[in-house]
Amino acid sequence: MIKPNMKLSNNTTVSYYSLVVAIAKRAREIAEEAELKGEILVEKPVDLAVNEYIEGAFKIVEPTECSGKQDLECMEETNAMEENTSADAEEFPFGHVTL
Repeated sequence: MIKPNMKLSNNTTVSYYSLVVAIAKRAREIAEEAELKGEILVEKPVDLAVNEYIEGAFKIVEPTECSGKQDLECMEETNAMEENTSADAEEFPFGHVTL
């Protein structure tokens, strides 16, 4: 079992939980891509996802929580961030993992 060290990450704002969820999500994407292409993976998808994260092949984008009077502004900023992320994802289809 791989236990990635949080110190390998340059992003210290990402929680361990978010890291695990993002790597699992990316591993599922890798497995689905291989299945669609009819490829047989030599390494486990989780190992590949961890290596991609360590190499900086994708970044983790955590949603922000909105509360209080500025809910509308916060929601607009969150929507703008998601649009930018999806635009980046179109350029680099496997560059972001949004939680």
